[in-house]
Amino acid sequence: MKISRLIGGAIGTCTYIIINEITNECIVIDPHEDIKSISGYISENKLKPIAVLLTHGHFDHIGGVAYLKTLGAKVYMHKADVFKIDEDDQMARYLGVKIEHFDVDYLVKDADLLEICGFKIKVIETPGHTMGGVCYVLDEYIFTGDTIFRESYGRTDFEDSNFQMLKSSILKILSLEGEYTLLPGHGEETYLSFEKMYNPIMQD
Repeated sequence: MKISRLIGGAIGTCTYIIINEITNECIVIDPHEDIKSISGYISENKLKPIAVLLTHGHFDHIGGVAYLKTLGAKVYMHKADVFKIDEDDQMARYLGVKIEHFDVDYLVKDADLLEICGFKIKVIETPGHTMGGVCYVLDEYIFTGDTIFRESYGRTDFEDSNFQMLKSSILKILSLEGEYTLLPGHGEETYLSFEKMYNPIMQD
């Protein structure tokens, strides 16, 4: 297994590509709108996108989905965020970002175990930043979207955000046993043990 991170889009979103190095099939998590960057990486490495996993529906995490669907990838998303695909997002308009419509193929929910590209990925519902926020657990990695960042956490000043729900979601992640590398939607990777000690959500 190989995990690559592509940072791009209007606000520096982290797109992750999980590669099965035997088959060259891949899973893309939260594809930002810099399609040229994503398509270039896929072409250069001769990859076949099988699935797109979305942690939530904000514009900066879904901009490349429609392109990946043209390559045959199936889209996985929580039902509570599906409406955001066609949402008139004020920030997206301000930044000049337009999201091309796409259909969701599979709705995910808490404790789902997805078997894709030879990998087993567990879904953890983490509402708060959005109502349909989820994290994906693959081996010792957790793809956290905008739920939790290094020494920070997602915004809760949106219309469908809720601070107390986000705090509960983060505490659910931090209560996991063992060590995990956390791969967030923005910024650098971090570690479960580090966030248990230093994430400000513990004091806020």
